[in-house]
Amino acid sequence: MPLWGQAWELTVTYATESGDPDVQTIGSSDWEPESLRITFDVLQAMNTDPFWYADISIYNMNDQAVQNTLLNATWATLKAGFQVGSNLYTTIWDGPVFQSLFTRENVVDQKVTLHCVANPLIMSSIVNFNIGPASQAQLAARLASEVSLPPLTPGQGTMSQLAYDRMSAKQYPRGRTVYGKVGRYIAQLADDNFMQSWRDGQQVYVSEVSKSDTTPDLIYSPPIPPGYTAQQLGLPNNTTTSIIGTPRQIQQGVIFTVLLDPRLVVKLPPLVVQLTRTQVALLQRTPSINDSLPTVLDANLKFFVAQVRHTGDTRGNDWQTEITGYSTTYADNLLNGIFAPNSLGG
Repeated sequence: MPLWGQAWELTVTYATESGDPDVQTIGSSDWEPESLRITFDVLQAMNTDPFWYADISIYNMNDQAVQNTLLNATWATLKAGFQVGSNLYTTIWDGPVFQSLFTRENVVDQKVTLHCVANPLIMSSIVNFNIGPASQAQLAARLASEVSLPPLTPGQGTMSQLAYDRMSAKQYPRGRTVYGKVGRYIAQLADDNFMQSWRDGQQVYVSEVSKSDTTPDLIYSPPIPPGYTAQQLGLPNNTTTSIIGTPRQIQQGVIFTVLLDPRLVVKLPPLVVQLTRTQVALLQRTPSINDSLPTVLDANLKFFVAQVRHTGDTRGNDWQTEITGYSTTYADNLLNGIFAPNSLGG
């Protein structure tokens, strides 16, 4: 199998002279000696800042038609993963292209970078309307409809049931005028109910990080030593043995890196991952007077996926995913409005 099982495909939608959009595959992992070098850096986060983004760079295009396609790209779809065992080759970015940048590296290398950002213009749209006595949930639904976003309701999968219940319980006693950026209003509504809000290339989400069912969706461990089997080490059958380096503790939980795995996404309800047969490098620092100790990690090392970053180079060694995981204690504290958990998780 070429390139050690690394698989990818990049397609772009671009504007044509007629004004009608067209789609072209720029490169893929099919065995093509002339395949272009592609690098990518894709970020998904369960908060309003930073935006979800993808920087996808394509090197040394000698076809003028391909260059024109990239410089006029409006939408990019990137698939990546490993084609080994169960096929993990799937979409890691599907969203609008904010800007195409043409640069030159090392004097001789031409590079076009597709700088993709999820919904920055829609969320910056200014709305101006009056709404009568209503609940926060009704206001959120009206905000979404004003800018043609999918409805913010549990039935649409864009808002958790708990977020909807909390917002429905908060009623504005009188009418009000709403004027300003949609993104700011939605973030304020989420913060007022101790929720998180984020958006991908398609829609906006409002949800809590935690959930009642903490059964792990994915289990990770370091690679199995030579001469051993997963059964001998007591690993569950669905364990992915792809941890790179040592997971390290952060204020909210943990950061760890695995071989690129597109199953890792920020979504609603949040993914739960578990680490096994590994140590976590504990946070070594002394808090200041206005600081707090890091959240205690769960004994079973379960975490909610709060941020995912995919990086790769089709001609290099990078082909990995970095995960920021919130501990269940930290997630519960967010839900209850405790933003500075102490070492006892209180």
